[in-house]
Amino acid sequence: MLKCSVCGEELNEGMNFCPGCGASVKGKNNSTSPKNKEKRGSSSESKRLDSGKNNQAGEVKTNSLSTTKLFYLFLVLFLIGALLVHSSGVFETNSRPAASQQGNTSQSASGVNLNNLDQINSLQAAVDANPNDKNSLLQLAHLYNDSGMKEKAIERYTQYLKSDPKNTDVLVDMGVCYYETGKSAEAISFMEKALKINPRHQIANLNLGVVNMSIGNSEKAKKYWKQAIEIDSVNEIGQRAKELLTSH
Repeated sequence: MLKCSVCGEELNEGMNFCPGCGASVKGKNNSTSPKNKEKRGSSSESKRLDSGKNNQAGEVKTNSLSTTKLFYLFLVLFLIGALLVHSSGVFETNSRPAASQQGNTSQSASGVNLNNLDQINSLQAAVDANPNDKNSLLQLAHLYNDSGMKEKAIERYTQYLKSDPKNTDVLVDMGVCYYETGKSAEAISFMEKALKINPRHQIANLNLGVVNMSIGNSEKAKKYWKQAIEIDSVNEIGQRAKELLTSH
């Protein structure tokens, strides 16, 4: 049984006013409702906000994972592409001219080789003691060339050619040194001199093809390689000329 908070009169269910004093009883019956609603509302709102934070964190985490996956995907694709390009030969450098001395068709790696320093000093001493010692002078030039000291080699080849200007092998070696120091015009000039003296100089033909191809004269390059093949298609130089002709 409800009682009026003002006069203590007993109240029946559903009464809005006290029959004794006329006081309103509606506020008392519903006095807890707004607080409860407010509390539930706060709880609900708090849950909604927390849920929003969780969703945001989830999105950040998902985005982070997606970015990482994309990075590794692009990295894998890049590595595969680089491997394919390399295997196709795009990164291969231009062929280097072959030296003529002692029939050697390979070049030492770029850079100065100090292992030959003692022998260089010995030969230099012999040349200084006897400037007419052509053999020691030529060996010194070759050693400078093989050791990567191209400028020194050019000096000694030039000195040697003064006494033997028609030595085709030395002319070709001189051309190789000029090519490897970035002077293609000089390289072609000396190699063409060798061919004028001996048109069947196979290495000169091979090398003129390489140098001309390096500066964009592809037709001339192919002509020289064909001539090298005609001279001898079976030996190492002829086989190399065939490879170059096929790949260009």
